[in-house]
Amino acid sequence: MNYEKALTLILDAGAEMVRCGGETHRVEDSVSRMAAAVGFENCSVWVVPSNVQATVTDPEGKVLTQLRAIRGGGIDFEVLSQLNALSRWICAEKPDDGAIAARLEEIRSAPQLPAWLIYLAAILGGTAFCVFFGCDLLDCLTAVAASALICFLIRSLSPKEGNPLILNFAVAFCVEMLILLSAHLGLIHHQGCITIGVVMLLISGLGATNGLRDLVHLDTLSGLINIVASVTGGIGIALGIALPLLIFRAWSGNEVITSLRTSVPVQILAGAAACVGFSFWFRLRGLKILWCALGGMLCWGVYLASYNFLYPTVFGSTILASVVCGLYGQVLARLNRAPATIFTTICLLPLIPGSSLYYAIYGVVTRNTALSSAKAADFGLTCFGIVLGFMVVEVAIRFIWRKARSR
Repeated sequence: MNYEKALTLILDAGAEMVRCGGETHRVEDSVSRMAAAVGFENCSVWVVPSNVQATVTDPEGKVLTQLRAIRGGGIDFEVLSQLNALSRWICAEKPDDGAIAARLEEIRSAPQLPAWLIYLAAILGGTAFCVFFGCDLLDCLTAVAASALICFLIRSLSPKEGNPLILNFAVAFCVEMLILLSAHLGLIHHQGCITIGVVMLLISGLGATNGLRDLVHLDTLSGLINIVASVTGGIGIALGIALPLLIFRAWSGNEVITSLRTSVPVQILAGAAACVGFSFWFRLRGLKILWCALGGMLCWGVYLASYNFLYPTVFGSTILASVVCGLYGQVLARLNRAPATIFTTICLLPLIPGSSLYYAIYGVVTRNTALSSAKAADFGLTCFGIVLGFMVVEVAIRFIWRKARSR
């Protein structure tokens, strides 16, 4: 066993987990377990979104320290799932460095999703959310073009620009210009619904969610980095939407949607279709896509049932739906032996308050203080409700596992 090479491979795997969207504390735990499984002692592992480092003692008493800087990357839940399986395999089999290298290379060399499927995923995810928010057939044609444009810009600009503020601003600006031009030419009926739907491709909620989870687990620095990156990306989206509205205000409509006008079955089916699109958008494969679609239906169905029959408030209903989503993700994680974040991130998408963010910006641009304040409050309450719901699940799961282990 070449222990220095083994540590190199383990840290490479940990860095890939972070790059693909893994939760910081989960990655830290996985790296620690892999290091202990191959024979290292006194394992001190530290993971933040920008680097992974570890100091360990090998069986010969030699102290080794390595660090991996993390640059770029994007969400790839299929690779994350395979790396999670690699971690389990190392802990169970305790292989040598050669076997670990072969398995890691196998994951890295796996075929990528073809470009046409990524475009199709963006179109399905963005257009389905447009239908979810109330677009008609004519609107969907522009939504298809806007979603494809987002996919093209992200694929073209991401390798060159890693700053989420600049990247999201450029993408949101170009897409909002396309939507405003379509409105000016009379090609669409619901400009706001299209913007809200397609901009969901830029708002995954993963950074903020993982950041808040890290704070719950007392990974303060990692949590703050994730939250700052998420907020920075959100500011870029807001500026990219606001600037075209300011410049071409005469082209924009004045319709403000206060509630979803589509029927409940349409909302649930459109939400499920959007979750399928986002599953491919996040490079997921296999039966997990079906579980994500069913989870999206369940999450939004619980929200609607709670809002109409139990808690007629956005905050209370969001908490309950988030608790159900969190529990669903934990159950599916154990059934599929995959990270829970894969399921919770995608199933949660119908709850992401994209419409509140858009109309908060729209209210600022049109100097409608009441609208801006109300929608900003809805946005904050929804985000806080999601976090609170996930916190409840985290605490409950930890308590249950402690009891199970003690017995």
